[in-house]
Order: sequence, then C-alpha cells, then structure tokens
Amino acid sequence: MLDNRLSNTLRDRQLTTSGEILYNGNPDPLTVPSAYVMQDDVLLPDLTVAETLQYAARLRLPPSSDPLGQAAVVDKVIWELGLKDCMSTRIGNHARKGCSGGEKRRTSLGVRLLCNPSVLFLDEVTTGLDALSAFQLVRTLKDLAAKGRTIIVTIHQPRSEIWNLFDRLVLLSEGNLIYSGLASESILHFHRLGYTLPEYMNPAEFLIDLTTLDTQRPDRGSSSHVHAESLSSAWHAAVQTEKKAGMQPADFPLANVQPGEHPQTFKPGFWRSVTVQTSRTTKVTLRDPLGLTASLLEAILLGIIAGWIFLNLDKTLSGIRSREGALYCAAVLQGYLVLLQETYRLSSDVKLFDSERMEGVVGVWSFLISRRLSKLFLEDLIVPLIFSVIFYFVAGFELVAAQFFYFFAGVFLCHIVSLNFAAVCVAAFRDFARASLIANLSFTMQSICSGLFIQSDRLPVYVKWIKYIAYVWYANGALVYNEFLAHTSNALAVFIMLSAVLFRFHVPDWSSARVHEVELDSLVDEQRDSPKSSTGRRAPEVRLRNYGLCVRNRSVAKMKTTEVPLFKSINATFVPGVLNFRLRDGLGSTYQMEGDLLLAGAIASPSVIRSVFSYVQQDDENLIPTLTVRETLQYAASLRLPSWMSAHQKTQAAESILLKLGLRDCANTLVGGMTKSGISKGEKRRVTIGVQLLTEPHVLILDEPTSGLDTFTATSIINILRSLTMEGKTIILTIHQPRADHIRDDDQILLLARAGYPVYGGSAQAMLPHFSHLGYDCLRTTSPTDFALDLVTVDLQSAARESETSEKVQSLAVAWKAQEMPEGNFSDDDRTRRIQTPAELRSYERTPASLRTALPILLKRSSVIGFAVIMTLFWAPLKSDYEDVQSRVGYVQQQMGLYFVGMLQNVAIYPTERNLFYSEHSDRAYSVESFLLQYTLLELPFEVVSSLIFAVLATMAVGLPRTPTMLFLEAYNCFCLLSCGESLGVIFNTFFDHSGFAVSATSVILSLALMMAGVLSTDLPAFLQAFNHLSPAKWSLGNLAVYTLRGQSFTCTPAQQLADGACPIATGEQVLRLYNLDVRPELYVMALGICCVAYRAVAYVLLKAKTASFTWKSFTGKMFRK
Repeated sequence: MLDNRLSNTLRDRQLTTSGEILYNGNPDPLTVPSAYVMQDDVLLPDLTVAETLQYAARLRLPPSSDPLGQAAVVDKVIWELGLKDCMSTRIGNHARKGCSGGEKRRTSLGVRLLCNPSVLFLDEVTTGLDALSAFQLVRTLKDLAAKGRTIIVTIHQPRSEIWNLFDRLVLLSEGNLIYSGLASESILHFHRLGYTLPEYMNPAEFLIDLTTLDTQRPDRGSSSHVHAESLSSAWHAAVQTEKKAGMQPADFPLANVQPGEHPQTFKPGFWRSVTVQTSRTTKVTLRDPLGLTASLLEAILLGIIAGWIFLNLDKTLSGIRSREGALYCAAVLQGYLVLLQETYRLSSDVKLFDSERMEGVVGVWSFLISRRLSKLFLEDLIVPLIFSVIFYFVAGFELVAAQFFYFFAGVFLCHIVSLNFAAVCVAAFRDFARASLIANLSFTMQSICSGLFIQSDRLPVYVKWIKYIAYVWYANGALVYNEFLAHTSNALAVFIMLSAVLFRFHVPDWSSARVHEVELDSLVDEQRDSPKSSTGRRAPEVRLRNYGLCVRNRSVAKMKTTEVPLFKSINATFVPGVLNFRLRDGLGSTYQMEGDLLLAGAIASPSVIRSVFSYVQQDDENLIPTLTVRETLQYAASLRLPSWMSAHQKTQAAESILLKLGLRDCANTLVGGMTKSGISKGEKRRVTIGVQLLTEPHVLILDEPTSGLDTFTATSIINILRSLTMEGKTIILTIHQPRADHIRDDDQILLLARAGYPVYGGSAQAMLPHFSHLGYDCLRTTSPTDFALDLVTVDLQSAARESETSEKVQSLAVAWKAQEMPEGNFSDDDRTRRIQTPAELRSYERTPASLRTALPILLKRSSVIGFAVIMTLFWAPLKSDYEDVQSRVGYVQQQMGLYFVGMLQNVAIYPTERNLFYSEHSDRAYSVESFLLQYTLLELPFEVVSSLIFAVLATMAVGLPRTPTMLFLEAYNCFCLLSCGESLGVIFNTFFDHSGFAVSATSVILSLALMMAGVLSTDLPAFLQAFNHLSPAKWSLGNLAVYTLRGQSFTCTPAQQLADGACPIATGEQVLRLYNLDVRPELYVMALGICCVAYRAVAYVLLKAKTASFTWKSFTGKMFRK
C-alpha cells in the first residue's frame, strides 16, 4: 500500500495520509517520470510474451526509435529477465493455460522496464520466481539504480546474494518505522540493541524474523506489539542522539543527476497510439477463434432462421404485422445481441485500458477509435452485412437495390451505436454484472419506444421524451420509412461522446473492503482445546514409475496437435512422515501423461486418487471475493470436515487454521477481487492453503505454497506442513527460493532441470555428497538449496552462458540416469498389481458432504424489479380503445424479455460459481446435486419475491384484469421465464467454458424464441412451429394473451369505424384470432411448467456429464503438470 501511495496510483477514499511526499524536493509526483509494477499482472492472455513486450515498446519508447531499435530493447529485456524460453508462449489465463505465474510476473516487469523510468516502484517483484531469476532480476534493478535511477522495492524472502545487493533499507513493523538507512549498517544498529546476527544466517532472514509480529497465537500478540514499539522507540532515539551530536542519520547518498539527464516519460502521439492499439486488438481478436466464430455464426444463424420465420412476407393485414415484426427484429434484436456480446468482452478488456491509462501511454479517444478500427472488417462490417443479405432476401422484402442498401445502412449503424452504448455501460460500471444490468434495462426502455409495442403518441407524457434519445426508435423508424441516415447519426455521436466522457473521468475506486469486527475471543480461546480429527491412519506412499508429462499445443488453423515434453521418464518415491520437495528452476501449458502413479505400491482407481489427494493450486482464483477470510474457512470446514464433527468443532477447526496461518488480523476482511480490493495476494495464498488443510488430507500437493509470503509466514506454513508429516501425512510441495532451515536431512528432494530431466531424487542429506562426487562442491557460506537450484539452472542472459550451463545440466541428468535404479526399482508384482476398487484403500476414501449438510451451507455462501418498474412506467394505465389493442399485445410480447433477464442473471454469477464448484468437486467436497440444488434454491426466493412484485404492478398499476387468477398467472409466468433463462444459461455456460461464446449462443436462442413467440411472426413454417414447442416463450405468451384479452371490448372513433359503422377490432377474441392465439390457455400454463422443470433437468444432466468426464488423468495432470 505504501508503494501505491508513493507512486500516486492508489485511490482510496477510506485512507487518510499525514505528512508529505517529496520528489526531488517537489511534492508534485508528475515532475518525476516513474513506473509502478503492481502485484497483479494485467496482461492480454492471447498475446505471447514477445508480442506483449513489442506492443508495449511501441507505446512507450520515443518516436525517434526505429523498429530495429525497439526490437533490440525488447530482446535485451527478454534476456535480462530470462524470458527466452517462453517468449513464444501465450500469456494465458485460468481458462487457457499459458505462462507460469513467475513468467507473467517477469513480463509485467519487462513492460515497465522498456521505458527506463527514473523512479521504479515494485511490489513483491520476486514473487513466483526461481532463485536465479530472482537474483538476476534484483541485479538488473541494481544496475538501473547505479545509472541514477531510484528503485523502491517491496520483497519477500530475499536470498543472501540478493541481500548483498541492497543499498538502502526501510524496515516497518505494524506500521512503525524501526530502521531507515544503509543496509550495511542495519546489522550494527540491531547489534547495539542486543540482537546479534547468528553465524551462517541470511541477514535478510534475521531482520525479517526480528521485525515480524507473531499473529498465530493470541497470548503472544501483545508481547509482539510491545517488541515492535520498543524497536521503533530505539530507532527514533538513535536518530535524535545523532542529531544532538551534530551527525546526520545514516543515509544513502543521492545520485548527482542533472536536470534533463533522465528522459521524460514518453506519451505516444494520438495516431501512433491508435495504430498500435488497432494492431494489437486485431491480433487478439484473431487469436480468439471461438469469439470470432461466435460473432459470424450469430449473424449467419440469426439471418437464416429469422428469415425462415418471416419467409415470403405477403401484404395482407397479418402479413403487414409480420413485416413490422421483421423490421423490428432486424433493427432491434440484432442490435441487442451485439450490445450484450460487446458488454461482456469490453468488461474484460477494460482492465488493460485502465492500467495503461494510469501509466499515461493510452488515451480514451485512441482506445475507443482503435477498438472500432480493429474490428471494422473482422466483425463490425461483415456481421451486419451477412445478416442483412441473408435476412432481407429470405424474408422476401422488395427486390429494389436502393431499398436494400438503406436496410443494410440501418442495420450497420444500429450495430455501431449498440457497440458504443456498450462502451457507455462498461465505462460507468467496470464489471459485467452491473454493466449488463444497465444495458438490459436501458435497452428495454428503448425497445418500448421503438413504436412497435406502443404507438409513439400513446406514450405517457413523463416518458415520451425518452424516444428522442433512444437510438432504437430512430433505427426502427429508418427501416420502416427508409429515412435512417438523417436520424441515427445524432444518436451515434451522443453515445460515442458519452462513453468517452465516462472513460475519461470515471476511474475505478480501489477501496479497501473490511467488514465490522466480531467478538470471537471466547472462540479463539476454545480452539486450543478443540479435538483433533486425526484419522489415525498412515498415508500411503506415492510412487512415480517412468512418469512423463508433455504439453499438447492445438493449432486451429493447421488442424493438428503437437506435443512438447515437460518431464522425462521420472522414477521417484514420496514417503509419508517427511516433507517431499520438488525443486525446480521454473517450468512454464493441455497436458498428456505417460507412465504410472502408484499408491502403496498399486495403481489406484480414480475414486481413490480423488479421495486421497488434495491439491493447492498456484493461483487463488477460486476464492469468493464477497466472503470474508473467516467465512471462507468456516464454509469450507462445514463442507469438507467429517459429519461426526459438530458445527462448533468445525468452527473451531476453521479458527485454528486462521491462527496457524497468521490470518487473524484480516479475518473479517473481504477476500476482494478486481473491482473491490480486499486482502493481499499473500493472504489469499494462505487462505487457499487453509481451505485444503482443513480436510487433513492423506496426500497434500502444494504448488509454490510460499510464493508471495514473508519469511515468518513462509516458515510458519512449512512448520505446519511438517507437523502434518508427523501425523503420517504425505506432503509434496514445489517451492522457489527455500530457506536453509526449511529443509531437514531426512526430507526427500526431487530436483528437476528446466528441460524436464530429473537430476536428483533422494534424501536431502545425500544430495550434497552426490553432487560432490560429480565434482560440484557446495560452499559453507551457501545454502544447499540455493546451490542445488543454481546448479541445474540454465542461464539465458547470454549465448555463451546458455551453452555452458546447458551442457552442465545435461551431464548432471546423464549421471543421475546412470545411477538411478532401472524403472525405479519396482518389483514385478508392482507392475501388474492394480486396485480396481477402493477396497484396499477404502479407509482413505473421502465422501462428499451429504445433501442435508451441504445445502444450507451453500445457500448462505453464495433485476426483475427494475424491469417491472419500466414496464409500468410505459404502459400504465391500459385503456380500451382501438389504438390500445397494439399496446396490450405489445405488453404481453415485451414481458417475454424476462427470458433474457434470467439468462443475464446467470451469466453474471454462474461462471465463477461453476469454476469454484469444479475445484471443490474435484476435492470431493460435495456433489453435483448439492451444487445445483443450492443454486436453484438460492435464486428461488429472489425470483419468487420479484415475480410477485412484477405481478402486483402488472395487475394493479398497468391495468390488467384485477383478479386473483390474473395475479397468480402473472407471477407464475414471470417466475417460469426467469427460471428457464437461468437454466439455459447454466446449460450453455456448462457446455462451453468460453463464456463469451456461451453468451452469444444463448442470446441467439433467446432472440429466436422471442421472434417465434406468436406476435412478431404470425405464420411460422411447419418445422419451426414444431421446434417452437420447446420454447417457454410460446407457452407463456399464449396463455397470457388469452387471459389478458379474452372478454375485453374495444371502442373506436368515427374516423376509425368501417363502412358499416363497426370498429375494425371490437373484442379481445378478434385480436386473438388475428394473431392465431385463440388457444386453450390451461394447456399452455401446464406446458410452461413442464418447460421450467425440463430445462433445469437438462442443466443437471449436462453438468453431471461434464463432471463425470473429469478423469483421473486430468486430475493427476493438474497436480503434477508443474
């Protein structure tokens, strides 16, 4: 947080500051060119490392640098940060694997190093890096500092070599300053206070241990605070003593930098920024084939099916109504699909824009213009053109060239305006959930004003003005009257300007998220005496036999798959009772395994593997941001711990983990996410570990569990893991930069080189003699783990060093292969024995929490009213004259929009819930039935209440028949449409992991359902009529039309009367016959209920099948891929 304030990047209204920050004596931070490397990596997942740096260079380097010069700078940064091996690897994300966490970290740093800033702020810069890369990175920063740059770094667990690079040191403890001065004099200062550095100990570890508060035990908390205050008082006393003696406190000599020596931060020109961003966005769009395919398929399918719905429009009264519906679909529904898709995509892409705009390298206008230019020929032009050509001619509009081009112009401009309206929504609310809500409600108002559902002169006076700012009204009117160009241009300019203003002045507020403190002192005291849920069983031995792992790279363009090996035929044994370390120099990726994984000497079944293993992933994306740390652990304990434990014991277990991992101070803080900051990255790491530790697993695999943690907490976690080994657990962990005291002689080490070759596997005590026998001796002043990692690391910073170190690593791998026993010394019995059922390891099997246990827990864990208010504002009160026929039919048709509302509610929350469920289901925490039922019951009360409110407004305010039957039917139809929309969202978001593709596919289905509901098209082809029986919109509109119109009488003016003096439409029955809706409504009510249940059943079957496909190979691949 201090780095944020120093770099002037943190905006938090809840924080106040005192004192002042001076930059070369000036309080204005803009007078000094600076860069800030955030803790989170904001990178485009579809770009490679090299491409990310190349585009960053084109935005940050001055225009005087030619392409060759920019390439040279990028190559230098790649070499300095050791990114050569992954330079052609895509960044990746949670859905599409790519670079490792450390490689992403180095790429983020490389982006900031490109412009060589005068002041560089770095937050936990070495987190996730291997020992050599961390040292080389800090050495690079040291070289930059020697050239007159100011480097301010927050760092965890620095090695001895890194400590020797420190110049100036600032030590804080609980916000108190306890030392500030030369790093070389810090040891002497604390020696004067009676704290002496032990022999062979890293000075950085000594100082961190000295200043770290013990938050694990409440009885030590007060003494730790007293200790910190005494150190702070001692430092201030030393400063005062030096001042009285006429001495200046120990300080770092400032570099003698002349004005103008540092180049000012370069801001690219407008057109250069547009060009670079256009090129980058074009490449990212092409790299996302599913997203691009979704846009094109949407246009093709919607054009074909919508054209089929309105096939060969005639000029009868019914045909004229269908023609109006067809024009509405072309102008409005197509624009709505584009609005939803762009809102989803932009809510993800805007994160990079916010980051780059904060650095001053991109502007609002360049971002908006480049986004449209990059997609102009890929989507913005071709999508409306494809739709227009197909729909126009299939539907049977006039074969007049001028009329077609007016039609296309209207669809195209409506498409562009919808895109810019999406930008307005995302600029106002950066997350998809809120942006899509605003987009949906705003579009609902605009569609009502389109003139199809209510005549424009019949709109209530207090909302009539909305049509003049509704681009849908202009678009629909342009297609009807072929007068589009004179109207829509104004709407286009308005939304472009509005989105630019919001992006310019509305910056996300990264405020801290803390909830009220809860009195839990009694519970904390009780946790010490809480019973252990130890099973008393010793964990099985884990063996790898000829185990190999390779990554599969699939090429969509070339339609082929290539395999790159990561591991080379590993034979290793991980035993219970000790820590099993996997030391690596960094591996950065779909995975294919070969060889065997054995438990207790046998190849176990998938159910046993899932029951025995627990896996702590490297990322922390499966935490719910709206829960506090305490709530996260308590819910996890309730779901994962055995049923024989009482609720109080489970709560005590969660509190025990909370204290062991040093999470007491942030226990009541929200986990947080992208739009609301919460706990730190290191604290999230500990929470993720704590969730898995709650289960007391038999075999626990952890991927870099100490990354991002300070030394005290890292040591605490190692001690906790070691205590688990004393209970007979098998603990396997990958670790970067381990401290010397983290590994004991009897611990097991598997040492892998970058190319995936095993270099050593055995006890820690025998490791140094093994390498000594090969001619590589470890110095007494060097940590054995640092020595081993340095030994197998390939130095990529120069070609000569790369060749030399590669040969050394190859010789070490050959030597170990020769010494290793053939096939890991497995017996013939081991080769043939296989556990087909969990019988032999039944005591290890973990069963999911029962439905009765899991359901209430999941219910606690995890905008229809706005839609109802809008409908009421525009339709209340309904009348009974001839012109009101259109309004009544339009109201029923517009109510089908609830189908979309249900889908949007699902898209806003389900993908996150789904990913969390996949992770917890793989841990056997609970079943598919528990998850889907809790999801259903969680939405149930909100949907019931909102449906009742909708029904009350519809009957009492709008003016539908005020009867109990009508009230029930309105609530019933509202609920069923919402539920079907939710179910359809579950189906597509389960079937497709790509949420953007799922949104597009679902939107097309819903749009077609609304077209075929019965009002927009009155004469469907026979096949579509049969297919329409699957749509809940058909059954809902059918029963609502009958119950709202049957028995109604309509009056008309003399000017509206026919020649015989009768009204054109005098009764509701005539309206029903006109739209072919004179049906038995009770059957439609029953069919709607069947659809509601059937849709959710299909969602359940698909989710069940999806989780059943999670094989043991994919499970073990997730654990051992790194």
